Amino acid sequence: MVSLNHATNDGSVYILSSLFPIVLSLFDLSVFQVGIIVALGYLVNILFQPVVGHYSEGRDPARLLAIGISVIAVSIISFVFATGFLSLLASVILLRLGSSFFHPVGISTISKSYSGPRLQKSMGFQSAFGNLGVLLVFLISAPLYLAAGWRATFFVFAVWTLADVVLTLTLLRGEHPATSNAQTPSKSAQRRTRTIPLFFVLAAFISGGTYAVILNFANILLGTRAQLDVSQANLVVSAFIAFASMGAVATGALTRFIPTNVLLAVSYLVASCSVAAFTLLSGNAILATITLLVTGFAISATYPLTYTELSRYLGSIGQQSGGSFGVLSSGQTIGASILGLVSGYVSQFFGLEISFAAVALLALVGAGSAALWIRGDRRTY
Repeated sequence: MVSLNHATNDGSVYILSSLFPIVLSLFDLSVFQVGIIVALGYLVNILFQPVVGHYSEGRDPARLLAIGISVIAVSIISFVFATGFLSLLASVILLRLGSSFFHPVGISTISKSYSGPRLQKSMGFQSAFGNLGVLLVFLISAPLYLAAGWRATFFVFAVWTLADVVLTLTLLRGEHPATSNAQTPSKSAQRRTRTIPLFFVLAAFISGGTYAVILNFANILLGTRAQLDVSQANLVVSAFIAFASMGAVATGALTRFIPTNVLLAVSYLVASCSVAAFTLLSGNAILATITLLVTGFAISATYPLTYTELSRYLGSIGQQSGGSFGVLSSGQTIGASILGLVSGYVSQFFGLEISFAAVALLALVGAGSAALWIRGDRRTY
């Protein structure tokens, strides 16, 4: 049920993004205005996710998740009445208020429900469902728009979210363990630190920013450089998301042979090279698709790997996980917000290629920071 909520949550926040090539002309928007919509939407997550994470400890996750998805459902319906930039922005803000619930609540629930090898497998499973939700949105939204119009498209997804609320309240209630499965550390370990190391915040920033730029702007870039229509461009992005799901799931098996932190560094390095290749080859639909597939697999793997590394670290110091995962989620959305706004602004003068090149450089920084984390041996578990 947590995984299903992840699919609904992440899929919902990308409904508008999947239709950005259409929205640009439908509402007479500029790419910079798209950047503002993306950035302010993420800003809402930045502000509210830590708050939700802080107050989620000891509370029923089913109720909190249902509240978040309910707000998302209302926001999706509000899109139907949008008439321009400001009304779209208001709907996005409401949508992001609802989406602020899942990551600190859902991921904390997974962290407290599993330990050891099962934790890595479970983190990868729920992360893959988030990608699955986005994949379904990118596959379905354009055909729905062409068949029934953009308003009917949002109504269909509103029904999806309302069904998820009912299932969550029915099936998840009472399944959450009262305490974490992690062993209680010694008092000396608890005294060592009470904050999240900067490495995790930086990793979250880079992963969130990279993923957001691709999902919000790749279909626009493919439309202008490779001359693809919205359905074709969304199909390429859907393939990216499908490989992202594979990358998230594969981490459970890969960490049997490669340490989590080492695999994290390798994933960032691969993502850096593939995003750089996509930037150079975006004019060729086939080559651009191949590079995006590699990027999807690599960058998505960094999510469960970072969650697992943080979960183990927190277990070693006895720190509560709800607020910590809220901070980590905010790091991801800060990256998405900043890079979303910058990408929209820069594109007005230099083109979206510059934004993707900057993302490639940031992923390289992620690989370097992961290497430093390994070398410093900061882990206490």
